Amino acid sequence: MTYKHSSRLYFVFLLLVLLSERCWSAANLSVECLIINLEYVECKWPETSRMNYTFSSAFKDDFLYEDCTEYILENNYTVGCRLPLKDHQDKFYKMYTNISTGGNQSVSQAFESLHKYVRLNPPYNISVVWFEQNSTLVLQWKKSTNTSNKCMVYMVHQETDTIKYINVTESSYSLPLASQNKQYAFRVRSTLSGYCGPSDLWSNWSIWLKWGNGGANENISRSAWWLILLAMVILFVFFTSLLVWYHFERIKIVLRPIVPDPSRNLQDLFQKHDGNVESWIHISKELKEAFEPDYTEAACDVCEAAPSCDVSATPEATPTSQDDTCDKTNTEEQPEKQLSSSASV
Repeated sequence: MTYKHSSRLYFVFLLLVLLSERCWSAANLSVECLIINLEYVECKWPETSRMNYTFSSAFKDDFLYEDCTEYILENNYTVGCRLPLKDHQDKFYKMYTNISTGGNQSVSQAFESLHKYVRLNPPYNISVVWFEQNSTLVLQWKKSTNTSNKCMVYMVHQETDTIKYINVTESSYSLPLASQNKQYAFRVRSTLSGYCGPSDLWSNWSIWLKWGNGGANENISRSAWWLILLAMVILFVFFTSLLVWYHFERIKIVLRPIVPDPSRNLQDLFQKHDGNVESWIHISKELKEAFEPDYTEAACDVCEAAPSCDVSATPEATPTSQDDTCDKTNTEEQPEKQLSSSASV
């Protein structure tokens, strides 16, 4: 019994400690809210304990609280909330916040105004224009919000031989009597002026822009380097694929050679030249004449019955004269044959 009683007491004590720690952590929460670039309100609270909080807020004095729709998470725990800024004039009204742990413990906090807690995004598209006629260097940039130009104040950080900080109200800065033989470096940040309710917060600095040493402009950001690297990778993959494709095409030709189709070469022979090989292979006229005989020879008829045939001494003989000679010889030989046959009898 004593053991069970002590274990119950220990469990109750542990529960009380956890509940008190939960109530203490909720009671000591402090919420900090900022207006980011006049687009949304970002409220954060310290991550004092590992628990998820529920956040709600209201503007003006209507106390119509709206639950948070976009929480900021760190290590899977809620540490903040982003609220849309419906109207730029809301920064001049009161803001009420409420944070709770899901039970009956909640902490409410009120802000008189958020116009002093506006943080803009840094200016972008910083560029330099050089006017050689009067040796003037003009630095230009673009603001990050669509508010009026009267509401903006900029700070230019200039580094040459010395370091300077200059406040300007325009989105440009002129540096007279600049020298191309020097190295200049610039960066800019912005805030709201008193014309639209001054803010105590400056934006972050823009990227550095360097100019000088013959007018070289070194305004290459990390994104530009990433684009260059990506282009190089694409080119490398393209040429590598081309080489691999060429290599496999050669292997395919070696393993499976292409059998030529003779019909392609013989189409002209039958369609254009009508089977004339000499015309198809384009034999020249001089080559044809080289194979033709260039001499004449007298013709001679051969008689089967006569052992020989006298040919006249003239180079040309007609067939009729040769036939008469052969007939005459045959008639002279016939009586001789008859005499020889009678003698034998």
